[in-house]
Amino acid sequence: MNISQHIIEHSILGIVSNAAAINTIGTPGQQGFGVGICPSLPAGFSALAGTNDPASDNYGNYQYTDGSVMVWVPAFYYRIAHAENPTYAGYTVNSVDVKPYAAFADVAAANAAGYALHRSFYDGGAIKDGFFVDKYQASNNAGVASSIKRGNPLSSHAAHSPFSGLTGAPANAYHGAIVAAKTRGADFFCSSRFIFAALALLSLAHAQASTSTTYCAWYHATNNFPKGNNNNALRDTNDTEVVYVSDGYSNCGKTGSAHPFARTTHNGQNCGVADLNGNMWEITPGLTSNGVNYYILKTTARMKDLTSGNTLATDIWGATGIAALYDDLGTTYGAAWETGVSRTVNYGNAAQVLSAELNGNAWNWTGLGGMLATGDGGTNIFGSDTFYDYKPNEMCPISSGSWADGSSAGVWAFLLYGVRSNSNAYVGFRVALYL
Repeated sequence: MNISQHIIEHSILGIVSNAAAINTIGTPGQQGFGVGICPSLPAGFSALAGTNDPASDNYGNYQYTDGSVMVWVPAFYYRIAHAENPTYAGYTVNSVDVKPYAAFADVAAANAAGYALHRSFYDGGAIKDGFFVDKYQASNNAGVASSIKRGNPLSSHAAHSPFSGLTGAPANAYHGAIVAAKTRGADFFCSSRFIFAALALLSLAHAQASTSTTYCAWYHATNNFPKGNNNNALRDTNDTEVVYVSDGYSNCGKTGSAHPFARTTHNGQNCGVADLNGNMWEITPGLTSNGVNYYILKTTARMKDLTSGNTLATDIWGATGIAALYDDLGTTYGAAWETGVSRTVNYGNAAQVLSAELNGNAWNWTGLGGMLATGDGGTNIFGSDTFYDYKPNEMCPISSGSWADGSSAGVWAFLLYGVRSNSNAYVGFRVALYL
């Protein structure tokens, strides 16, 4: 069924009054931006009350048979640091404009206007309409890794809601998240760094276009980014009005338990994806290393087919998997290993932080949320989130930050010193799905 048929079907059913709302990312700064209506629901999914209403808390939210709530993020184009981008104070070379996939006839037409399709919408060599991503960090729901509000987030360690408590007893290690995601079904996968970075980019676009808290609850003249559980006291270090409910382990919070909730979503609205700033680091495949070079996942890789070992051509780690699944970025790329030593730096600079390139490795790197060599230093625009610049063998990148990481945590936070075999009580994951 093509998109026109979907529009007719939805109109006949009275689901939407405006056909353009189908699979549209919306307008930065406005109600409903950053999520949308899925054009065709896969088996097991159902709409919630208000799923098709941009004014609803459930807009763009769907429920799977296990009870998981997942958010549909429609494909979108972005344009960085372009002279014709909308101008907002303080953003200039770090401005980003976002347009829906339907705004252009194809990728070539978008490129001609300076826009790129985000890397997260390529899978298995094909362009995807969008992706489903968990609204909440994964928790144990009768043996299934589910996206449930006020669950106890799963971790890669035996001491804290371990992966091994799920059906099949996945390993309590970072690689266990790949197996754990499959407890929901064969087509589901551990959400990637590309998906995480897409949500971060949407939050940046929303931040620069917002002028009040009306459609962006976390809007702030200085700290203009999603908040979370990161001050080691169940609050946000930049907004102590944000309060979480403890899950009983250290100062970790229950999933989606923050009040006010909308201050912790990627779009500052109740319909958004929660807890991308702190609470738990999230295992987010997409980049790895053999200890010498960096390798970035090819657009031809199919996320649902990736496996957790280090010997097979489908494995995320190991020489065979690297040769089959990844492109070689070399010993250094952008800000990564720029100085030739392990280091910790912060996102943001008065100079340009993200590449505006439309294809190739530079585009792929931006899709990962990777900084340009000029991009570090730390600014409020990027939350001064931390980039942990390391290059270990069998690297397993993690994103977000933990309940104790303070201002280092955030939607851009990107840690590269973790490896496949690591096990930590503050590291979990969330699940995603392509149509």
